Amino acid sequence: MIRTIIIDDEELSLLALEKKLQVFPDVKIVSSYTTHKNIFKDLKNESIDAIFLDIEMKDINGIELAQEILSSYPSTQIVFVSGHTNYAVNAFELDSIDYLLKPVTAKRLEKTVIRLQNQSKSLQGASVDKNKPSLQIYCFGALQVYFKEKPLRFRTAKTKELFAFLTANMGKYVHRDIIIEKLWPEHDYKNAKTYLHTCLSHLRKTFSGLGISNPISFLNQNYCLLLDSVFFDAEEFNKLAKDILNSKAPDFKTIETAIEIYKGPFLEINAYEWVYEYSETYRETLLHILSAAIKETKHTDLNKAISYLKTYQKVEPYSEFAVLNLIQTFVEMGWRSEALRTYQSYEKLLEEEMALSPAPQIKDLHSKLLS
Repeated sequence: MIRTIIIDDEELSLLALEKKLQVFPDVKIVSSYTTHKNIFKDLKNESIDAIFLDIEMKDINGIELAQEILSSYPSTQIVFVSGHTNYAVNAFELDSIDYLLKPVTAKRLEKTVIRLQNQSKSLQGASVDKNKPSLQIYCFGALQVYFKEKPLRFRTAKTKELFAFLTANMGKYVHRDIIIEKLWPEHDYKNAKTYLHTCLSHLRKTFSGLGISNPISFLNQNYCLLLDSVFFDAEEFNKLAKDILNSKAPDFKTIETAIEIYKGPFLEINAYEWVYEYSETYRETLLHILSAAIKETKHTDLNKAISYLKTYQKVEPYSEFAVLNLIQTFVEMGWRSEALRTYQSYEKLLEEEMALSPAPQIKDLHSKLLS
């Protein structure tokens, strides 16, 4: 459940947003205000996950209010709402989770709620194991960094992106020019180099304040993030994947742990332009893990095989392998209606999303079900 507060000095806008949010069962509106005066009382006495905050208000600027909120309650997610685009840069520099333009449509609001849900899952995953190292980095779904279980905030959105890029290449030296090309492609080289040095300075100051010295190594124009005693979910996922794929007999406990760690595509919520190649690598690794699990369980535990096949299909919705094996497994278990429903859903997906029809092999299997 996402517990929220709405603040907007225009009552009609406030009521309209409140009505649209009430459609989502996972969202609970704790309070709605046309002034900011009581918000800190709620934050102190209530568990608040997110605040929908208007920017242009009569008694206070929403950006300034967000800064005040985050200084005392850094884990609160801020969703800015405005009738203008000119505050977007300031909003995202505060690491807000979204920026909505008025009038807010139901379709656009749904994307925001999904982001909040994914953020909530990341937070839950981050607090499961109390024995993890002081510094914890989570990159599946959205970048979340914790130091001694408290969320770590970055001075600017670009500083956070630089940390994300260095984290994606943890332990590897990356040339300065590659970093500039990935993070500042639209700027001339001289300015981009200045921006890089500014963000590096911010990062070093942040980690110095945590008592972590020299986290970023520099050698021959190359930078490398070197962190001791850190939990990094992607690194843990890779270790588990290596064990699973090199093992002759899959360890299902290890497989389940790997699947649990993968909470969504790598840095999906952050949507950095450079992230695709990293995201694809982890996605392909997960599919290899699931393939190994499916191959083993198809001969030993059909219920488990179905569970893995559904996870596979969730990761790769257009997969012929997943839908074919799901239908075959449902038929083998005598669940004809489930087999038909699986085919129909897949056929509809292909038609609506890609204007295609299922492969001949899948169509033939469907025809046999109808005969």
